Amino acid sequence: MALANKQLLVVSLGLAVQAAVLVLVNAFVAKVSPAGDAMWVSFQAWAVYFLAGCTPSGGVKAWIGYLTGIIASVAIIKLMGAPGISGLPPVGGMNLAMALAVFIVVVPAIMTENLKNMVPALFIGSGAYFGLLSAQGASGDLAKTAVSVLLYCAVGQVFGYITVFWRGKYEASLAK
Repeated sequence: MALANKQLLVVSLGLAVQAAVLVLVNAFVAKVSPAGDAMWVSFQAWAVYFLAGCTPSGGVKAWIGYLTGIIASVAIIKLMGAPGISGLPPVGGMNLAMALAVFIVVVPAIMTENLKNMVPALFIGSGAYFGLLSAQGASGDLAKTAVSVLLYCAVGQVFGYITVFWRGKYEASLAK
């Protein structure tokens, strides 16, 4: 439904309230997140909820995409340390070990599309995982980082659901 500016203002204000609530809720989420504050993952996952079709089942599919992205990321990290790969020297600043590990992992990762995996969420989840892991520096723990990304992804999915719920109610009230 196309909304008039006045109606869209109501939606904008509602989303602004929701975003502010997420910032406030983050004070509690960050305390239980093993890798610390990663609120940015919730905001990106909130957007992915919409890309996944704005349904709870789409949200679950997006969360599974994040999970498979994390699994792919861990596989890349582990492969980079494998014999025959770990010894590849960098050439001209290029990380050949990582490039080979990425090549090896991306093929089966993309093949999960045939299992109905949401491949864009896989890549976004992988990026979030590498981003949070990198932000932790040498102290980054693979498992703690995975749990944190998945926790924040779930929070974002819930906020996506809430957005669709209240906007649907608002638009239904306009149709009356």
